[in-house]
Amino acid sequence: MADIDGLIFDELIDSDRMRVNDPNHWRYKVLMAIADAGDNGATDNELADLLQAPGGQNNVRPRRGELVDYFFLTDSGLKRKTSSGSSATVWRLSNNDRPTLTPAFTEQDCKLAGQIAASGQALSQVDREAGARLRARFALLGRRARRAAADLGTPVEVDVEWPGPIALTIWRSESDRARFNVSARLDENGLHLAVRIGSADTGDPAADARSQRFRSELASLTDPATAPVGSLLEQGWGLYTATAAGETTFDSTRDWLKALVDEPTASGSITRTLDPPAVEQAGAAVADQLSQLLREVLPIDSAAEAAMRDPVQALVNGLLWDEDRARNLIALTRRARQLLFAGPPGTGKTLAARILAAALADESRIKLVQFHPTYAYEDFVEGIRPVMDEKPADDQGDAGDDEPEQEVSTAGLRYRIRPGVFKQIVKAAQSAPGEAAHFLIIDEINRANLPRVLGELLFALEYRGPENEVELAYSTDAFYVPENLWVIGTMNTADRSVALLDAAMRRRFKEVRFDVDYAVVRRWHERNTSADLGTEAAARLERLNAEVIELLDDDRAIGHSFLIRRDLADVGFEVVWNEDLEPVLRDHLLGRTDDLPALREAFLGSL
Repeated sequence: MADIDGLIFDELIDSDRMRVNDPNHWRYKVLMAIADAGDNGATDNELADLLQAPGGQNNVRPRRGELVDYFFLTDSGLKRKTSSGSSATVWRLSNNDRPTLTPAFTEQDCKLAGQIAASGQALSQVDREAGARLRARFALLGRRARRAAADLGTPVEVDVEWPGPIALTIWRSESDRARFNVSARLDENGLHLAVRIGSADTGDPAADARSQRFRSELASLTDPATAPVGSLLEQGWGLYTATAAGETTFDSTRDWLKALVDEPTASGSITRTLDPPAVEQAGAAVADQLSQLLREVLPIDSAAEAAMRDPVQALVNGLLWDEDRARNLIALTRRARQLLFAGPPGTGKTLAARILAAALADESRIKLVQFHPTYAYEDFVEGIRPVMDEKPADDQGDAGDDEPEQEVSTAGLRYRIRPGVFKQIVKAAQSAPGEAAHFLIIDEINRANLPRVLGELLFALEYRGPENEVELAYSTDAFYVPENLWVIGTMNTADRSVALLDAAMRRRFKEVRFDVDYAVVRRWHERNTSADLGTEAAARLERLNAEVIELLDDDRAIGHSFLIRRDLADVGFEVVWNEDLEPVLRDHLLGRTDDLPALREAFLGSL
């Protein structure tokens, strides 16, 4: 990807005439602000407002005057009223620079863009130089789009392809580029404009859950909110979904959005192509078409994103829970800072913890750690670690960005106090602006020796705030846990090889029971395979677990996630039994294999 302004400056600006060496100079910024305005031009007042220049017009006016002196700008002969009621001169690009800094393209440009896409570097030197200038002129479209989005109050990011096709991608700042973006591409077939919604099947469960929720929120928007899509359809735009099996065309916004919800592997698009003669005839109006597209679709993206901030819907869409269950968990999370998700394996404990955290906190403020039998206080809170180096004895090292290491001995072999993951996230939470929520997810919390790992934190977790400081064992630092840090532990209740939590730990953690949810199996297959398969899978699992619970207990029931798989219809239930369920049940039965035939029949027998 190329930096837009760097590309434009290098390829289109006569730096000697402008007398600047880089695009960060205010002279360049003023010039491009007027170029972005096109035929409308700009007054000094408008430039000061657009650029938010320090010193306002006192900074802008001299730079604009220099650009007039260097023949980049000219007086348009027009006046425009200012906010004070006076008239101000409207400035435009000079006749010499207007063609260079206006995003308009010819049939020949389309042909060259096609050659660049097909040939890459296998071009003549002349064509490569022309291609670089064409790419920079295409970047002007990105600047115009950015200006149009700013007028909406929606900041966007713009990337121009480099190397590769003559293309650019636009997406809302601080949003997921792959989830929703607008693109433009030039080739021998003309100018292709598109709105794209990425697949919700990337292999990352948390990211896919967010993408699927975004689709659900899109589909839940009111008809007036999605009306711009219908308007684009009436103007001749195409509405599509694409999967590995091929492309499907739609003539209804509602049907298109439903298809995206029903098929997470599908990507969606709204597209239109202007052929080369139409591109040339449109001239600078191609920028207006891209800007208008942004005005139509960015509010839809923003509305769906806003709806995603509802944590109840995050759980409903990400975990396929009913709303009451999701609402109860959110209410508990508001009241309690330590939660324990406990239940048999395969009941969605870790995924629920990740989705809950993502619904209530920024992703950069979430950490996940997995406990194991050798995990200790020194890993979690702080500990002394040896370091071998040649540094003088009075040098200080760093433990990372979050916490300094403290040197406690000097020699060839030195020892430093290194902060653990909990101390680091506590420090981040303490210094977070506005007491932003932070989450620490501890997977398999009961696999470690918890009193050994937590030490004095048993007190600090229950009694929070600076008035309840404790002294840490190694550094002797005063330490407290802030109110904006949540700790979620997950515990597999079927694993008898590790201890369950003692009473002291349970008193500090609010337990949330995760049992097998057969409705989730049915809902998932309704969305992803077929309702009939979901009904059969849930029925078989429920019958199997009735036998397991009678033989053992409900802590060793088989979780519903074992049957949440897209290839279930292809592989069949017998493969699931042989590869996944029988090994787990053998372990649960501790050698009592006489019970396996009855369990197998319960799962695989006729319904």
